Amino acid sequence: MYGIIEGISINEYIATWNNIIANCSYDNTYKMAWAKALVELCVLNTDLKDKSINQYNSKETITFTFEEIAELYLKYYWNQTIYFDLVQGSNLTKLPVIIQHVKKLINEYKLIAGNNPKKYEKIDFKALGLEKSYKNTIKKISNVLPENVAWRFKKLNKNTYEIYELNREKRTVSFKLEDSMILNKYSDLMFQIINYRWTQMLEGFNLSPRISSKVKVSDQSEIKRNSLNKFKKFLDCEFEDENRYCFYSNEELSDGLTSIDHVIPWSFMYSDDIWNLVYCNRCINSSKSNKTPAENTIEKLEDRNILLLKKLENSIYSTSKITKELNLAIKKDYVRKFWIASKG
Repeated sequence: MYGIIEGISINEYIATWNNIIANCSYDNTYKMAWAKALVELCVLNTDLKDKSINQYNSKETITFTFEEIAELYLKYYWNQTIYFDLVQGSNLTKLPVIIQHVKKLINEYKLIAGNNPKKYEKIDFKALGLEKSYKNTIKKISNVLPENVAWRFKKLNKNTYEIYELNREKRTVSFKLEDSMILNKYSDLMFQIINYRWTQMLEGFNLSPRISSKVKVSDQSEIKRNSLNKFKKFLDCEFEDENRYCFYSNEELSDGLTSIDHVIPWSFMYSDDIWNLVYCNRCINSSKSNKTPAENTIEKLEDRNILLLKKLENSIYSTSKITKELNLAIKKDYVRKFWIASKG
């Protein structure tokens, strides 16, 4: 029997996974991390690459431990949290337990490495003296998995779908070899389905923009930030004496201490917008981290934007795209709206 997903003919096993993912109940994103980890483990298993779908023993199985799954949980949640601090559950007063463990490790990392975020895959926890904390985090996450998500994922509308076998005593998940090969074969499609559903969940938990882009980029090998140098000629129009001044302290800035800052944190906006960019002292920028600005800072930014728009409209940049974007942002009250949203 075959199902159809976006015009692609697939077998019944994948259709069952799609049905579970699309219709599962949830109060956090654990189920999507679970699904993604199982598919990724099937992709990473080199034995599956050496077999064709017709060269298997029907009794053969492939088994993954909860610790292997937990390590991927840590990777997913680390990357989504350290860069974007995405809320992963509906209870705003109490974080999901796994997220608590991940954030604790992130905080330990920041005490040693500073506030500059880094992809999970590029961190050497042993070299940082965090190997013990890292292993403890994996263990704690693995202990949460059998409590609910491991067996609940298979249940939908009072039905249980035997898409894998659980062994709580051995702390393992086993697949028929054929099924794991199917997940491997359709992994690209599965990752799209999972990320789409994960994004839907996150949109219900978060007010921040560009959720889909944040989920997608978290899977990439590197999260790059664009150069802000192209905004300098526009920001310079604010000042009449050809000097630059720190938005926060009003001090004159030397070239060596000048940086451009996102007033509403980049981790929330995930975009570079003239109405949210200011000159500031490099030291202040480094110390700000991802803190939500106070209301008086927002009021100051609103005043700055009105002034900057007047200056741009009387400059050679009067018809530029940047000037039009700033004008629209003022009319739509973007600064205050996004600031309120960033407060959660």
